[in-house]
Amino acid sequence: MIALFSDINPMMLWLIAGALLILLEIILPGVYLFWIGIAALMVGGVLSVIDLSVTLQILLFAIFALLAVIVGVKTYKGKEIKSTQLNQIRGSEFIGRVMTIDKAVVNGQGRIALGDSTWFIEGEDLPAGSQIKIKAVRGNTLLYEVIQRA
Repeated sequence: MIALFSDINPMMLWLIAGALLILLEIILPGVYLFWIGIAALMVGGVLSVIDLSVTLQILLFAIFALLAVIVGVKTYKGKEIKSTQLNQIRGSEFIGRVMTIDKAVVNGQGRIALGDSTWFIEGEDLPAGSQIKIKAVRGNTLLYEVIQRA
């Protein structure tokens, strides 16, 4: 096995290893393989300028990998990916919709049938037959404003 790699330029080995790690990151996302792949590419870049022993190559890779992972962690730390698309928020399809409630809202709480499910609604007290407009969603509760009282 070692004989297989003995004929390949070390710079090419590092560049291939870096490219494979980045490719693996695309297939198995987890963020860290990308930065380690960048470190391998950096070692390949250094080897294109100067020749280093295998020991120094490994040491340089370890340093670059550590620095690259630190940069990666600082770059993505605290950045939560949230969907800005309304269709990704359950109930958001009802926002702006005007509807008539069939049961009274008492103590600011009520229920309304929409499609094949029942939703909690929250707002001011209303008699059955009043018209409301959905203005927001909070968890499994639709918040409304009054359009017309019955």
